Amino acid sequence: MSYESEKKEESEKKDRELSARLDALKSAILHEGAEAVDHKTADDSDHGTGKAMGIGMRVTSELVANVLVGTLLGWQIDKWFDTSPIFLLIFLLLGVASGFWNVYRIAMRPTAAQKKPSVKKP
Repeated sequence: MSYESEKKEESEKKDRELSARLDALKSAILHEGAEAVDHKTADDSDHGTGKAMGIGMRVTSELVANVLVGTLLGWQIDKWFDTSPIFLLIFLLLGVASGFWNVYRIAMRPTAAQKKPSVKKP
């Protein structure tokens, strides 16, 4: 064999090895890309669930806190003025109304999908 034919065979062998490595890398990239998409959708759904749970906890705490504060204020005022549950009922109703108003405000807050992009004027 001549020197040139040996070089040619060696070059072809390297080409085959590089081609095999390239194919292996392509399949690995495709596999990782598919896993990344799966993780992204799972993370997005987890994020949405967590966000919804956070809003639910906030709504619950707002409602309970407003009713509790109204009830305690009414009870204390009734105790000071030695009245029957007049102020308790008034402040209980005010606490309920305030709680529902806060829940309404939270529910009407626009989400990220509803926010309109701001347009800058030149």
